[in-house]
Amino acid sequence: MGRPLPASAQHRVFAIAVPAAIVAAGGSAILLDPSFPQGFRETVSGLSLMLVGVLVAVSCTYRARQSSGRRRHAWRLFTAATLVALTANVSATLLQTTSGPVALMVADVGVVLAVLLSIVGLASFPGVKRQGAGQVMALIDGLVAGGGVLVIVTALIHPHLLDPGKLSATTLLGAVVIPVLDVVLVTVAVVLLARASGPDRRSLTLIALGFVIYVMTDLVYAVQLTQGSFAWGSRLDLGWIIGYLVVMLAALTPSMPADRDATRPPSDTRGGVLIFLVLLVAGSIQAASREELTTSVALLWLALVLLAGVRQTILSVVNDSLRHGLERRVDEQTADLQRLAAQNALLLTSVGDGIYGVDPQGLITFVNPSAAAAIGVRTRDLLGRDAHDSLHAGQGGHTAEDCYLLLAARSGEQVSQVDDTYLRVGGQPFPVEVTASPVLAPEGGAPRGAVVVFRDITERRDVERMKSEFLSVVSHELRTPLTSIRGTLGLLAGGAVGELPPRVAAMVTVASDSSERLTRLINDLLDMERIGSGSVEMQLDAFHADGLVNAAVQQMQGAGVERGVTLDIGPCSGCVLGDEDQIMQTLSNLLGNAIKFSEPGGTVVASAQAVAGHVVFRVRDEGRGIPSSKLALIFEPFAQVDSSDAREKGGTGLGLAICRAIVERHGGRIWAESRDGGGTTMLFTIPAAEPAAPLGLRVAG
Repeated sequence: MGRPLPASAQHRVFAIAVPAAIVAAGGSAILLDPSFPQGFRETVSGLSLMLVGVLVAVSCTYRARQSSGRRRHAWRLFTAATLVALTANVSATLLQTTSGPVALMVADVGVVLAVLLSIVGLASFPGVKRQGAGQVMALIDGLVAGGGVLVIVTALIHPHLLDPGKLSATTLLGAVVIPVLDVVLVTVAVVLLARASGPDRRSLTLIALGFVIYVMTDLVYAVQLTQGSFAWGSRLDLGWIIGYLVVMLAALTPSMPADRDATRPPSDTRGGVLIFLVLLVAGSIQAASREELTTSVALLWLALVLLAGVRQTILSVVNDSLRHGLERRVDEQTADLQRLAAQNALLLTSVGDGIYGVDPQGLITFVNPSAAAAIGVRTRDLLGRDAHDSLHAGQGGHTAEDCYLLLAARSGEQVSQVDDTYLRVGGQPFPVEVTASPVLAPEGGAPRGAVVVFRDITERRDVERMKSEFLSVVSHELRTPLTSIRGTLGLLAGGAVGELPPRVAAMVTVASDSSERLTRLINDLLDMERIGSGSVEMQLDAFHADGLVNAAVQQMQGAGVERGVTLDIGPCSGCVLGDEDQIMQTLSNLLGNAIKFSEPGGTVVASAQAVAGHVVFRVRDEGRGIPSSKLALIFEPFAQVDSSDAREKGGTGLGLAICRAIVERHGGRIWAESRDGGGTTMLFTIPAAEPAAPLGLRVAG
């Protein structure tokens, strides 16, 4: 199979072929005028038929190379039919001068074979398979089309072809066989056209038109042949020429793209129109012929009317069945939609959080009972009211212009977990956590509003307040006696009351270490609370990253020497904007962790690199590594990679959680990269300082 031409090239070829065919038909009509000599007209007729035959053969061959499967086979059969007819015409032209009857016989034999090949070619075109009533409809359409064509033939050539006295062996093929085959050919063409779909529709339309023109010419030829008035070179030959040209255009018609419905049966409307058009033409010709209506023709008309009635009955039954099926499906889908609506309403009613919707103007469109109960009004009292003025005017620290409700409803931005203050009836404020999601139109259209979910966090705020008060108690009531205990244990261990027995000294050492660990735990808890609550003021200054790394490494050198671990400083670049003490605390915690989990003789490297508006700090060790399943958990409070680490390595389990709180408060992020046995790299980012900011000077508070 050849590669199909692009669609643009196919349209250009067809645009050239149409006017060329019109010029060829017009030129032939002029040259076949009776005013020209008979010999000249015979030559023109023979040459024209041979020329258009060659064009049709070339066009069908080209279309066959562009096609595949059954379509390719059909176009090859059309090529063969054209070549057979062309050969017969050439042979008849050569024999015309020596033996007229033999030339006529050769031409008729060629036409018979060409028509047979054309019938097989039409039947070879792939069509959409039909089942049940569709198959019966297709059969009836074929019978009605064939009967209509038969009525037309009978009206046109009766009684000329049925008069035995006018038939001879020479005229038998042209007067009887060819008309019968023509009836079959036109019938197949009409039925196939009525059932055509997909990419073959245009081509089959032109093929059917070309064959109709060709067949009508054959019928007139049959009448003239029986009357002995046929002669080459008359205007009758123009019908064959035009029929050939139309078939050529069918082969050159641009391919239609196969649509997604190509596998569905075509509509019965087109088939019904064509079938009744055939009957209308047949009836008109029958009436115009003024021939006596014979018994056979009357029976034929009766059969056609009955078949048409059966066709319409079947079509009505099928349509009623389809209509009932569609009504049933509509009822089922309506019931499903009603169930879905009821389910959604139940969900909105049952959910504990307040939910309401706003349109692009900020007006409330729906409210669930939980939202109305939280605000202290009835649901219908909130509908149509301005959400900003009704719920949080003057309480959330924002105006109507920058309200998150309108931001979500108009610009389509998602707003998640915003802390706000709403108003109950009477103006009583209460804290809420709000999420606003835009309602987007299909296919990326403008937002149609927003759905807002809010939760009363009064109890959560109370719990946070109680926790803060508890930690305050811990800070003031536990650290003072704990300091006394640590001092007393230190005096005992130092021999202030005399030398202690070995067992007592060991117990005092354990108690002293435990008090130290308890002190660190309390301090870390307090640090976590102060950083998380934002009560620790951040002193933002611009600092060189290498100075921070150097200071942290120097601070942790003693711990490294004690563990036999070497601390190195890698490449450092960039300047950060942050709180020096908190960044130093983060680096010290990460270096302490790296030292703690490194083997003696290992190396810990700290570095910093400026990347796209941030400075990335790295602390890399050569320890045992962290399993991938634990990487996301190590920054949680009291999280441990191994449960024995707290006993063997010491520590409170809050160091990395404090680091995360500090980094996130600076607007950065912290994460770990590791693999089992391959060491660990802890990374965190801090926003870079502006290039013009004076280093070491305070730029914000």
